[in-house]
Amino acid sequence: METAAKGKFPRSKTTFLSPFDPLVWDRQRALDLFGFDYKIEVYTPAPKRKYGYFTLPILYNNALIGRIDPKAHRKEGVFEVKALHLEPGTKVDDALVAELKTALQACARFVLSKSWHKTPQVIVREAPIRGLAKHLSG
Repeated sequence: METAAKGKFPRSKTTFLSPFDPLVWDRQRALDLFGFDYKIEVYTPAPKRKYGYFTLPILYNNALIGRIDPKAHRKEGVFEVKALHLEPGTKVDDALVAELKTALQACARFVLSKSWHKTPQVIVREAPIRGLAKHLSG
């Protein structure tokens, strides 16, 4: 608590959160604490979706910086990221790119470790910066 009171928080691990994670399931709290307006769009008709069917928020350096729209293609062994969406003002530098790539690979490995998924290859289809999708794929 002392560390928090001084505004010194340990740096968070870069990861993708479940839509039901306590950080984001209360939409108003996510907006108040992080300035992150999150809505799961599974029940939104496809033409009205802004980000995707089942997006996962991105936690990076103690901030919610965006979301991915993932899809596991089990037969093909592919973990597809249909789109990567970053929040306005997110600084894209080498550190962020490296952390995102590591998190995507870890997610694919975790998914791979569950014998019912088998999606070792990561393919990012769309990203907000030219060349980023290709760099994150692998």
